[in-house]
Amino acid sequence: MSKSQERSNNSSVNSTPHAMQLQHNVSDTFYTSQRKGSHVFRVRLDATGFTLQRESPSGVTIKEQTVKLCDIVGARCMRLKKSTRSLARCACVNPGTPAAGGAAGRKGATPSKCSTTSKEEDYGCNADGDASAYLYLFAYVLKKKSLRSSLHRERTVLTLRFRSFDTFEDNMREADRWYRALRWQLHNTLEEIFVDRLDETRRRRALVLLNPKSGSGNAREVFNMHVAPVLNEAEVPYDLYVTKHSNYAIEFMSTRRLDDWCSIIAVGGDGLFHEIVNGLLRREDWAKVLDSIELGIIPCGSGNGLARSISHGYNEPYFSNPVLGAALTVISGRSSPMDMVRVQLEQRVMYSFLSIGWGLISDVDIESECIRMFGYQRFTIWTLYRLANLRTYNGKISYLPADTEAAPTQAATEQSQQLEELRKLQSSRSCNMHIDKLASDSYSRRSIEYLPQEFEDVISLETSINQSFRSRCDSWLSGGSRRSCYYSISESVYHSLADESEFAQQQSSATAATTAGGLEHFGPSSSLPALDEPLPQSAGWLVEEGEFVMMHAVYQSHLGIDCHFAPKSQLHDGIIYLVLIRGGISRPHLLSFLYNMSAGNHLPEKNNEYVKVLPVRAFRLEPHDNHGIITVDGERVEFGPLQAEIMPGIARVMIPK
Repeated sequence: MSKSQERSNNSSVNSTPHAMQLQHNVSDTFYTSQRKGSHVFRVRLDATGFTLQRESPSGVTIKEQTVKLCDIVGARCMRLKKSTRSLARCACVNPGTPAAGGAAGRKGATPSKCSTTSKEEDYGCNADGDASAYLYLFAYVLKKKSLRSSLHRERTVLTLRFRSFDTFEDNMREADRWYRALRWQLHNTLEEIFVDRLDETRRRRALVLLNPKSGSGNAREVFNMHVAPVLNEAEVPYDLYVTKHSNYAIEFMSTRRLDDWCSIIAVGGDGLFHEIVNGLLRREDWAKVLDSIELGIIPCGSGNGLARSISHGYNEPYFSNPVLGAALTVISGRSSPMDMVRVQLEQRVMYSFLSIGWGLISDVDIESECIRMFGYQRFTIWTLYRLANLRTYNGKISYLPADTEAAPTQAATEQSQQLEELRKLQSSRSCNMHIDKLASDSYSRRSIEYLPQEFEDVISLETSINQSFRSRCDSWLSGGSRRSCYYSISESVYHSLADESEFAQQQSSATAATTAGGLEHFGPSSSLPALDEPLPQSAGWLVEEGEFVMMHAVYQSHLGIDCHFAPKSQLHDGIIYLVLIRGGISRPHLLSFLYNMSAGNHLPEKNNEYVKVLPVRAFRLEPHDNHGIITVDGERVEFGPLQAEIMPGIARVMIPK
């Protein structure tokens, strides 16, 4: 019996859950059989990731590649049906293996628990007498197409074939040992909130809210083609709800029991996320809920400011595939505190996570709705139109300066350290340059394999070799699946809300209570005077008054995918960046300001007569005109006076690993 067989037998004896947690580092020797000769590989799985070492006959390491654990999202182990010809092309096996054709498998074999797809059919030895089990690891590795190109995430499927034993059950048991070791390693990186308390090998469920009208109206397709496959590869169970009308998410979040979910994922734009946040803060138990639920977003809207700010803050590639990056973020199992802003209007209180606007940018945001079919380009078109027909607004803006000299918070310090590590990774050469390259025209198309010869049998991708495997597993593996990915292997559920009478009654009662109550009070209380009371100048309040082209208060780095509005802003810094542009500014100066917003160098180093950038903790806007547009997170609110104050770190958002 070979050494690998002895290790497998020992591990199968000590197969208690506690022992499996202790034996989370696994390694073994594999070889490939090629025309030019055989190659020996030492494969290791530990806390650093998945490492392959090619060894010379004398045992000296020739090459080494590592797929980092943070880039691996999940794995599957299963049995494939293959023809004799395809078996000959995939010869990655454990050493000391008898001839595959001499193996006598047992019919009706029971697959390992992790072999989800093999529940559909029974597999003993197939017609060719092969009893091999296969382990597939799904990874999204940071790579560069060229020295001048930017980093991007590239999907790679790593494949190991186990056939050290004569029966499929024994080989599957060995593959299952590796699968469970990987699951333990991945779960060890999760924050406690994401792990099921009753079963530490499972993740808790996620709630997905999808707005089918977001952006260009293709959120359903985006979720089905690009998000669901990633959730299923990571074995994240989820419940999908589709919104039916405006403010639906507010009603849902404020009335539903949320104990079953550890995270809420918004598939849509910033408007949907705004509804989710305000719905949560309308609850009596808002503090408990916000402490026990993480928030995430999949960018399917027109602006997508929050998703862009998160990716920018943690140096995660965005433009190559925004949806993929966001999908990997919501399965990362990591989170960060995020500041919120309490906004008091004349008749209600609401909460904001992105911005408050008055003037030019708000005009463009709302008035361009009539050309929504152009997607994000509608903002550029309407900006040029509004620049040619420039308006000014008269008003008074009072603000309470922030203490920018104070020491940064612990969360901000940790974020800076993580960002520095990621920047070092970006500037270095990829350690995975010899790992197989997955190339495709789009994420939803079938992959094409490019394999270095010495690794073509150890690591393989979705090719003609495993098309039968692909056809059976396309509901979770393939972005181009014809099946609905709403029903995932992780027991995820798609919900149609049209006939939920109980929810409708809850909505009606909540709406009636709101109407009867008049001014809404929910969430954390304010430390500011009432909106109709004067501000105490002794507390340090300062005033700007006169004609303004715009006022925009921002607490994320980006307002949109290419609008780097507040470069210094972080998720949890306790600062509102108040940008004022006064009337009288020349059109060329204003055009330069707007044009440079994409690069983030539009703000002056020192405040001047027309443009001021003020870090504040709170502010009050009092328009003197009786017309204009005021927006909160890109959504129009009633025109009139308002005041806002920062609420540091009261929510948590999911961030990249």
